[in-house]
Amino acid sequence: MFYRMQHNMVSIIPDDYLVPVQPSRSRRSGVSSPLRADSCPQKHSFFPATVRMWNSLPVTVIQSRSIQSFKAGISALRQH
Repeated sequence: MFYRMQHNMVSIIPDDYLVPVQPSRSRRSGVSSPLRADSCPQKHSFFPATVRMWNSLPVTVIQSRSIQSFKAGISALRQH
């Protein structure tokens, strides 16, 4: 779902839930930051938890050009 949201494949507007992070020397492109979560339930809700997982993915997976190649990249990560 997050891949589809990042690539405008669903009718969820990322800017309503995420803060884009500008790439720099220490940050790669494709990284997002969730809106601030102050409580434990909020920190473990969909967006904060998914953004943490998304940001830990290799750039090659994040920049996949299709949902099929994204899924293949995730599957390859799980096998290692």
